[in-house]
Amino acid sequence: MKYFTMPIDNDIGLSIKTDSPNIPYKGVWGMSISLCMIAKDEEENIGRALESIKDVVDEMIVVDTGSTDSTVKIAESYGAKVYYFEWNNNFSDARNFSLEKASGDWILIMDADDEFVREDAQKLIDLTKKDGVDAYFMETLSFVGDRPGYDIVMNLNVRLIKNKKEYRFLGTVHEQIACNIMAVNKDARIETARIKFYHYGYLNKTVSEKNKRRRNIELLEKSLELEKDNKFLFFCMGNEYLALKDFSKALEYYMKTYENFNPDTGYSPHLLARMAICFDELEMYDKEMEIINLGLGIYENFTDLEFLKACLYHRQNKFTLAIKSFKRCIEMGEPPSNLALMAGVGSFKACCALSEIYLDMKDYDEAYKCCIEALKLNPGYTPCLYIIAEALFKKYERNMDIDYIKSALEDLFGGRLDGRACMALSNVFYKQRKYDIAYEYITKAEKLMGQSPEILYYKGTCLFYLKNFNKAIECYKKIKSGEFYQRAINKLFLSHILTNNTRRAARLLSKDKEIIGNKTVLVYKTFKEIMEGKNCKPVSADKDESREYLSIILDLLNILLKISEFDIFEKALQFLNLIESDEVLLGLAKLYYVNGFYQMAYNELIRSIKIFDRIDAEGIEMMRNILAGTV
Repeated sequence: MKYFTMPIDNDIGLSIKTDSPNIPYKGVWGMSISLCMIAKDEEENIGRALESIKDVVDEMIVVDTGSTDSTVKIAESYGAKVYYFEWNNNFSDARNFSLEKASGDWILIMDADDEFVREDAQKLIDLTKKDGVDAYFMETLSFVGDRPGYDIVMNLNVRLIKNKKEYRFLGTVHEQIACNIMAVNKDARIETARIKFYHYGYLNKTVSEKNKRRRNIELLEKSLELEKDNKFLFFCMGNEYLALKDFSKALEYYMKTYENFNPDTGYSPHLLARMAICFDELEMYDKEMEIINLGLGIYENFTDLEFLKACLYHRQNKFTLAIKSFKRCIEMGEPPSNLALMAGVGSFKACCALSEIYLDMKDYDEAYKCCIEALKLNPGYTPCLYIIAEALFKKYERNMDIDYIKSALEDLFGGRLDGRACMALSNVFYKQRKYDIAYEYITKAEKLMGQSPEILYYKGTCLFYLKNFNKAIECYKKIKSGEFYQRAINKLFLSHILTNNTRRAARLLSKDKEIIGNKTVLVYKTFKEIMEGKNCKPVSADKDESREYLSIILDLLNILLKISEFDIFEKALQFLNLIESDEVLLGLAKLYYVNGFYQMAYNELIRSIKIFDRIDAEGIEMMRNILAGTV
C-alpha cells in the first residue's frame, strides 16, 4: 500500500466544514489587513475563498488575469475590488500588481482555490498587533487525490506581510517573497504562525482541467535558461515531474538540487523526503534507506522520514521492524511546521498503517484495534473502514455472518446513516465483492441524497457486477457527461455487448471516441470482433505501444473475470497474441492472483519465466505466498 501522495507546492473526512465561529470585527483590534489574490477562471472556487476571509480583512483585492467565466462577477458580489492584469506568463508580476493596489497596513496573500480556516481568525488578527515582525509563514493543507478529505499534504507559505513597497515577489512560477524580504531588509524578521489554509488546487480534477503541470514545466524551463544553476528551480522542476509520476526525471532534478547539500536551506527537509519517495518508486531501496537515515540524523523530529522508513520495512515484509518504526512515529507525534509534509504521519496514518501490517500477519483483532485508534484521532479517515471490513471478512470467512458485519460497520457511524455514510458502506461492500449489499446501501444513499452522477455510476456498477446489464444501462445512460460518465463508458459498452446489442456498442465507441481515447477504442472494437467470431488483425507490433495496450486489455479481462463470464474471458485471451509484449503472461498471472485463481496464477508465472524470462519482485512474492499457502 502507498501511504503517501505528493502535491507540488514549493513556498516554504468525510467532512472538513465546520460552523463559522464568532469572528471579531475586521481591523478593530489590530492593524488593517488587505487581502490580495490573483485569479483566472476560478468560478468554482473563488466564492469559497472570499466567504472564508471576508469578515477578517478590511479590503479584498482580486486581480483577474483573463477569466472567461463568472470569476469577476462572483468576486464583485463579495465586495472585492477587481483589477485587470494582462497575463505575461509571470506569476510574480501579477502578484506584485495586486500588492500595489493594497491600502492596508498588512497584506494577506491567498489563492482563489484556498480556504481560510475561520477558527484561526483571532490568531490572525492578533499577529497584526505584534511589533518587529515583517512576515509570517502559515500552514497550507493541500488536498490531493480525487476529492477533499483525509489525503492532505502540508506546506509552509508566506501568507501575511507588512505592506512595504520594497517587499515584492520574485520568480515566474512558484513565486517567492521571503528571500526578497530578507535581501532588501537585513533586519527583517519572518516568523511561523500556526494558522491554517486549505488548498484545493491540486485535486486531480483541477490539475487535469488546468493543465497545471505542463504550464509550470514550460515556465520553469524558461527560467532555467536564464538561471542555469538555480537549485530552487531544480527543486521545483523535480516536484512537477514527481506530481506527474515521472520518478526518474524527478530524481534527476532532485539530484541536481542535492549537490553541495545545505541542511539549513528552507526546502532541504522536503527535498530529502521527495528523493526517498523517488528511490522507493524506482525500487532503489538501499538508496532510499540511506537518504532517510541521513535526514533523520539531521532533522530528528522529521516524523515523515520515519514514516517512509516504516513503509519501506513493510514493503520488504520486515514486519517487526515496520511495527517498531510506525510506533516510533506515534511516539514522535506530528513534526513541527517547518518540517511537516504529510498530515497524520505521527498519529492516525501511523495507526492505520500498523493495522495494515497486522492484517498481513493475519492478526485481525489487532488490525481492528489499530483502526479504532486511528478513527479516534481522525473520525473521517475512511481507509480504516476498508481495513476493518477486510479484517472482519477474513476473521469470519469460515463462518460468515453478514448481518453481524453490517451491524459492526454501521456502528462506526454511531448508528446514524446519512447519505455519505451509506455511500461509504456501499463502497466497502463493493470492494469485498458483495455487490448485492453494496447495491442495498447505494440505493439507500439515492433515497437520502437524490440522483447524482456519482450515485448513478455506483448504482449502475453494482447492477453490472450483479449481471443485471439492462438495469445497469439505464443508470449509465442517465449520466450525460463528466468524470462519472467517462468512468461508466467501458461498462456501458460491455453491457451492450453482453446483451447482444453490438450496434449500440459500436455507436458508443464512435460517439465518444475523443473521451475514450484511440487505443481504448481499438481494443474495444477488436473485442467486439472477437465476440462476433471474426478474424482480428494485430493490435500493435511495437513493444512500447504494446505495453499501453496491455494495460487496457488486462483491465477488460479483469472485468470479465469479476463478472464470472469465463467463456467470454477464454475467447478474449486471444488478445494477448495480438500485441508484441514479453509481459503478457506476467500480467495475466497477476490478474489471476488478484481474482483468487492462485494455481492458474502460479502456472502463468512459471510460463512467463520459461518463455519470456520475465518475473518481477511482485511476481516472486506471489509465488512465495502461493507455495506457502498463505493466500
